[in-house]
Amino acid sequence: MKKITIWLRRRWMEFRWGHGVYLAFFLSFINFLLITYRLLIENVPSLNQWFPKLRLYAIFMLAIYIPLTVTIGHIHRKKQLKIDQTLIAEQNPYFAEILRRLDKIEKILKEEKSDG
Repeated sequence: MKKITIWLRRRWMEFRWGHGVYLAFFLSFINFLLITYRLLIENVPSLNQWFPKLRLYAIFMLAIYIPLTVTIGHIHRKKQLKIDQTLIAEQNPYFAEILRRLDKIEKILKEEKSDG
């Protein structure tokens, strides 16, 4: 019974990763393209002249969207990711225990240094 439970939990985790990281992103981008084309491009004559077909609009958006998101991701990685990872690590009880033990070791070493 335990093996089945572990197997099911692993499949559930893999499902969440596959859906959340890959498919949901792809589907939400397609949804974004279809909604903006249908509600904006088709109803604004000047935009409809530029993008008479959905395919042309999709190519244009990919040409703009991909470099923009790569730039935003790069900025996030350089400026914010370290802070995000630190906050996540501090919430981890194992990491908190490691930090407490390191503090104790550091205090012991300082005491030995001042005594010696």
